[in-house]
Amino acid sequence: MLCPKCSFTTFDYADSCKKCGYDLKAHKESKGISASKPVSRPAPKPEKKKEEAPIDTGLSELSETAFSAQSIDEPPEQTAEASFDQGFSPPPPPISDEPVSEPAYESLPAYPDAESLPKGGFWIRFVAAFVDGIIMVIVQSIFGFFVGMGVGMGSIMRGGISDEGQLLSWIIAFFVNILIGMAYHIFFVGWRGQTPGKMALKLKIIQTNGEEMTYGKAFLRWVGYSISGLTLGIGYLMVAFTKQKQGLHDKIAGTYVIRL
Repeated sequence: MLCPKCSFTTFDYADSCKKCGYDLKAHKESKGISASKPVSRPAPKPEKKKEEAPIDTGLSELSETAFSAQSIDEPPEQTAEASFDQGFSPPPPPISDEPVSEPAYESLPAYPDAESLPKGGFWIRFVAAFVDGIIMVIVQSIFGFFVGMGVGMGSIMRGGISDEGQLLSWIIAFFVNILIGMAYHIFFVGWRGQTPGKMALKLKIIQTNGEEMTYGKAFLRWVGYSISGLTLGIGYLMVAFTKQKQGLHDKIAGTYVIRL
């Protein structure tokens, strides 16, 4: 049945619209609808089945005897404790509130496989040394110029440049050049294991144990340079013939020249 006011579909037995609440009694009389609300009947209850009498087979007495609490063999208390001690580890000790100190690990070298790294050969090291030589000549010339000028000015003020003044200027220039070369090598090699020439050709000096260079090792290597020079360059030629491309100065200082 439709509500004449809101057209909502409702049951025929309803006296008012479920949506708008309109009174439907007059409308039902005009339409001849006399439906009443259906009455729900309870479902019939199922009949209980008759319980059958249990069959006495004589098993009840047997089950009571077999599964009685007295028939179960319980291990004595001492045996249980012994088996616990043998089969299980003791409980862990209580956790202490004291902070646990971390184990100290030794620092690994920068190049742990230094012996197997590719080494710089004779010619590439020769080119790197040539580049360093050009730089040192420029620096030494500048310092030599100022040293010679100072010695010359002092000699002129004393009445002219004597032979002793020239000799003194040469001696000073000689030692200044040596100090410049030593400082150049020790500073760059001790700082990062690379002189500007080796930086340009991607070479680096490291210790044979894989660690970075130190200023002490750099000084020892410079001493090896001097000894290699005193051997008429044989110490430098050793680079071309040794297995690890080491010159005499490398042997003395314990160093490798690796390729980056």
